[in-house]
Amino acid sequence: MINIIYRLCEAEMAPPFRSKRLPWFSKLNCLKSFLDSVEYSKNYIASVTFIHDGPEGNLIKAIPEKFKILKVNACSNEGSLLATYETAKEIPGDIYFVEDDYLHLPESIKALALALPSLGLLTGYDHEDRYVRDDDLSLGKEMIVFDKASNRHWRTAESTTCTFAISESMRPKIEPFTRKFMLKDRALFKRLYKKKIRLWTPIPGLTTHVDTTLAPGFDWPAFNDQIALSRA
Repeated sequence: MINIIYRLCEAEMAPPFRSKRLPWFSKLNCLKSFLDSVEYSKNYIASVTFIHDGPEGNLIKAIPEKFKILKVNACSNEGSLLATYETAKEIPGDIYFVEDDYLHLPESIKALALALPSLGLLTGYDHEDRYVRDDDLSLGKEMIVFDKASNRHWRTAESTTCTFAISESMRPKIEPFTRKFMLKDRALFKRLYKKKIRLWTPIPGLTTHVDTTLAPGFDWPAFNDQIALSRA
């Protein structure tokens, strides 16, 4: 069973977006896809907590009342991430940290929950950078395995964003570094690599960060359109 902390704020709810955002980016669609996956995966989830930073708006209104919402007034990415890590200290077990700019396929959380006990550190995002960059610390040293529990192939990868999952047994080894590096996500995973702790990503991806580096091998714009229609 996996515990989830979803971190969100009302910024970027409408254009102009930051430079790497795609024109169809929608935090409401990201949230809806996540909630759909929570419902699909409910038998594999122990708890869901939302960390809402800053003024309230349409995003927080879209969260069903049955979920726990912790409100903070950091009004900053780092401040809300710190609140997330503080909240996680009170939650035992496997944990999945989620940012509010990700699309989730329905089966994504179930697959993460099933693969996490054996793989230890993973993300649903098959980051495009891991295929196009030539400066990865682990370039030429990646591995691919088939995980029976999740019925999926997983590959090691150098790094990802601040959306990732840690197994209960790995938390004592990893959490001191998450707090040290905070938003410096690539530096975090490079340090873990040097500690011989590998990050695993599914092939193809189960989630995607919604910017110009979409996870390859899936039509995410079409999926986003489906989510938008389901919200109408």
